[in-house]
Amino acid sequence: MLKNLTWYTERAISEISLGGLMVLVILRALQYNMVRVRDKYLHTNCLAAIANMSCEFRNLHPYVAQRLISLFETLTKRRARLCSEVEGGELNNVDLPHHTEEKTEEIMDHISVLDEVLRMLLEIINSCVAHQLTNNANVVYALLHKRHLFTQHTHHPVAQNIDMVIGYFSTRLQRVQEGAGGDLGVTEVLQCIKKGAEQWSSDRLKKFPDLKFRYVEEERPEEFFTPYVWSLVNSCGGVYWASEGGARALGDLLAC
Repeated sequence: MLKNLTWYTERAISEISLGGLMVLVILRALQYNMVRVRDKYLHTNCLAAIANMSCEFRNLHPYVAQRLISLFETLTKRRARLCSEVEGGELNNVDLPHHTEEKTEEIMDHISVLDEVLRMLLEIINSCVAHQLTNNANVVYALLHKRHLFTQHTHHPVAQNIDMVIGYFSTRLQRVQEGAGGDLGVTEVLQCIKKGAEQWSSDRLKKFPDLKFRYVEEERPEEFFTPYVWSLVNSCGGVYWASEGGARALGDLLAC
């Protein structure tokens, strides 16, 4: 376990597993990419990395589980907003019809990317609950907290598994809450989830192939990585070159 991560400033985390931290950092990179950069290469590899780990998630930190579901929520809302812009005719411009057409095409491309990412996130969540539900009470808690999100994704086969998990634990929580005669606290909800998980049978879920992705290197990877690394150094390194010769020298070094 890692303790006192002072460099992670987004939220104070006193203790987290290395695997949980990896998932958290990748999710953060994925969200930043979807909002700012929109680099398909980056989000594809981020999703593949999380997918490969998903069937082995155990005791995910509450914040990691929350971020996973929150990312799904953020992208779902963005997709709905973009669809309403297209369907509501908000992009129509009588004076510049070609501009409107180009803008609509750009938005439709972004919606297509969002669909792909949302599908992958559903598969990752499904993989987690299908293989490690008994070891991930915090993931179940996050799913129950945002259960309304998944009603609009039931057309995805894997979402039906998630809906079944949500329904099972929702029913148990409702019975416990009625017996207690009032609302349950976080600790009580987690205890109920853990007890319910002990009686849960994964046989009731539809089986899907395990998520396995392998990185396939291009024939000449340096054609991508050399200018890409150089662009990162140039934009984020805080180094200011006095002449083109200095920049060229570093480019030659990266090409070695």
